[in-house]
Amino acid sequence: MKKLIKTLLIIVFFSGSASASDLNLSYDFRFRYEYTDDSGKEDTRNRNRIRTRLGAKYSASEKLDLFIRFATAEENTTSGNQTLGTGFSMSDIGMDQMYLKYDMSDNTSLLFGKMKNPFFKPNKSELIFDGDYNPKGLAINLNYGDIFSNIGYIKFDENPFKTIDIRSLQLGLNKNINEQTKATISFAIYDFDKLKEYNPSQITWNGKNFGNSIDDNGNYLYDFSLMNLSLEIKTKMMSLPTTFFLDIVNNSDADENDRGFQSGLSLKINEKWKFTYLFKDIESDSTFGALTHSDFGGGGTGHKGHQFNLSYPVTERFSVDVVWFDNKKKMITDYNKILVDFKYKL
Repeated sequence: MKKLIKTLLIIVFFSGSASASDLNLSYDFRFRYEYTDDSGKEDTRNRNRIRTRLGAKYSASEKLDLFIRFATAEENTTSGNQTLGTGFSMSDIGMDQMYLKYDMSDNTSLLFGKMKNPFFKPNKSELIFDGDYNPKGLAINLNYGDIFSNIGYIKFDENPFKTIDIRSLQLGLNKNINEQTKATISFAIYDFDKLKEYNPSQITWNGKNFGNSIDDNGNYLYDFSLMNLSLEIKTKMMSLPTTFFLDIVNNSDADENDRGFQSGLSLKINEKWKFTYLFKDIESDSTFGALTHSDFGGGGTGHKGHQFNLSYPVTERFSVDVVWFDNKKKMITDYNKILVDFKYKL
């Protein structure tokens, strides 16, 4: 499939003549200071990390667009970070996104390749999918008035042992309640190809189980058929733009520890400051741990706790974010992480 995707994109990219009006470039850079205090370990950890991405959108026609984005890359499904302090060695660059978007009609779009996440996530929720995860496969977006639907056939990984497919369907409704309030609600099913009795070393990028239960032979104990209910309400509270959000997941293939949720609010205090708070409880087999948020609780499943975000745009292109994770790792171990991000985007 990789060869087919690359061949199609190269053909489209070099077909016809590209002009400046057809090509839109994007760029972002992030420097991150990261402090981690895991009470299950003897020492705290300090890291300096960078992430940079360079993207281009080429409009081959009124209906067909090609997206390509390169990013700093480590061998990690859910992160584009590069950790500094590696003896002045060169940083890796990889293909972060490479996909086609074809507008089949005014209401229907087809996406094919390694794409941005095509599913609705309330307030960019990372309950099931980390924000840096870009799935590869095929997706169809449909919109009819207030109703929307996203259909996906995603390939999680390809290796000599096992190819994991994710079949997905999401149905949703956007509704204006009044002049100040808009609500979005959706229900989704994410059905992973059979994982039970396979070893994480055959599936995940580093061979770890990321909190999911394993049997006596070290294989996955359960399969993953996820049901996901999402709600987002945008309104004004005391004249301040406010977003309330709720995200719930249940794995119907697990016998226990099969539920997860997060809820919270995002508040735009003024033209500069933005504050977000959420509480998350993600049980060990509620979702596939290799794809969920890589920072909360140290990544994976089996964690609960609080997350606080404070954002300040210094200029139109440069901003500073502070994120604090106050979590219970594996539901019992104190886990604190602070991220300070300096971000520039073009």
